[in-house]
Amino acid sequence: MKKKFTVTDFGLKTDGLPQEQATFMNNITKMMCDVINKAMEGVISSEDMEERLKSLNDKLNGYDDEQFKQLKKDNEILIQTVKGLGDTIEKLKSQGVGMDVINKFDEKLNEMLDSDKFKEFEEGRTRKTGTFDGFSLKDIVSMTGNYSGDQLITQQQNRVVSQVANKRVHMRDILTTLQGDPKYPSLSYAQVYDFDRNARYVTENGMLPESSIKVKEHQTSTKRLGTHIRISKRMLKSRVFIRSFILKMLPEAVYNAEDWNILFGDGNGENLLGIVNQTGVLPVEKIITEAIITGQTGSVKSVSGYNSNKDTIIEFTNPQDLILDGMNITFAGATEMTDLTTPHPIIKLDDRRILLKDVAYKTENSVSSMTFSVNESAFKSIEEPNSRDVVKTAFAVMTYAQYTPNAIILNPITVNAMESEKDTTGRNLGIVEMRGGIKYIAGRPIIESNLILPGKYLLGDFNMASALVDYTSLTLEWADDVESKLKNEIVLIAQEEVIFPVYMPWAFAYGDLAALKEAITKV
Repeated sequence: MKKKFTVTDFGLKTDGLPQEQATFMNNITKMMCDVINKAMEGVISSEDMEERLKSLNDKLNGYDDEQFKQLKKDNEILIQTVKGLGDTIEKLKSQGVGMDVINKFDEKLNEMLDSDKFKEFEEGRTRKTGTFDGFSLKDIVSMTGNYSGDQLITQQQNRVVSQVANKRVHMRDILTTLQGDPKYPSLSYAQVYDFDRNARYVTENGMLPESSIKVKEHQTSTKRLGTHIRISKRMLKSRVFIRSFILKMLPEAVYNAEDWNILFGDGNGENLLGIVNQTGVLPVEKIITEAIITGQTGSVKSVSGYNSNKDTIIEFTNPQDLILDGMNITFAGATEMTDLTTPHPIIKLDDRRILLKDVAYKTENSVSSMTFSVNESAFKSIEEPNSRDVVKTAFAVMTYAQYTPNAIILNPITVNAMESEKDTTGRNLGIVEMRGGIKYIAGRPIIESNLILPGKYLLGDFNMASALVDYTSLTLEWADDVESKLKNEIVLIAQEEVIFPVYMPWAFAYGDLAALKEAITKV
């Protein structure tokens, strides 16, 4: 049980004082004990305690006796000492230091009060007690306590100065993060890579057409990442804020390395295979300017009329699952329908057939020599695009199937340039919007990160197309061995094991904003 202060604990000396003054001093001391005990129990704050002690001290004014003046002076010193004690206790509590620590302080205090030196002081045989060995909070505060008082050897500030700043956001904050199963160090998943969705209307007894898919299995293994640091035990004891700094710095070092691997890992050795190096991750500008699909001679099975020959249906020899509605198709080698040699937007009927609306069907065409190419319709489609137009187009191009880009990662310098764009009259275009403390462009959030170089971009479906699996979550561990003991050091280890599957690389795009702007600019 925590000790409560009484009048006798303060060694109050009233010998030689008039009875009135002695009674007064005892009453004042009792009131002081009540204030201190309430402060230690957390009933009143250190500020309230200071105010009450000051009011008590004010009551001591008006007595002119020389002996009483000395006693008053002694009690003023006592008030300051108690105030320091109260502040220390408040600071300990504010930092989450439990009552066991305060009880240890109590034990030290009892040892001091029971000592011979203190008894001599209490009996009036000396005016100073001298120092008490071991009565120091730095030996009492635990390794987890972030003590911020000034009762140590030197005064300390709650500040650690460093020219290196921690990142505000890491890739694991963006991606879907899952907890792995310790039983399985590898993660397997199936990827569907070839579709033939061949559904058609048939007669009551007609044969339904056959569809098919092709699947391949992917396997991603666990990768271990970590670091350690050697720290002097003396520094840990005397510079308590360094502890919290190091405990934050080491996980930051691990997450920085994790960020780099998630984005740019080459998959060699123990590196992750990062998003940018996945097969299928292309710049949007390349998707726009180059043909997505090409068909050689023999790739067109038939050309037929539809809707009283007002429209035309093209059937392919093989399924073309990568063709999407709204893309443009251009044919060559059409002997009768020369209209097919200009780009036309696609309406997709199934993976084998497309509809060309308002392209009139004329006569039977020879298809044996026909070829085709399919392009994104965004190519050269916008007059004088600004940065919002560029990013908005990228989002539109990368929205397909069940995947929709939910964010874009840009360098802060790039974001600053976008925020600074103005019209011809000098008015700010307001390309970047602030919503709830988050910057948005084209309706989606911007993730500012120095991981992406100025002028570059990375966008995609960070929720659905990949995940970060914590096989073993990040852990911190204190350890020592013979070598560290001989050097009076202790080692802090930080490590984790992760699995990083990218389920759909085609849902991501990494490229150059200037090249993308050029690709969409209408001439």
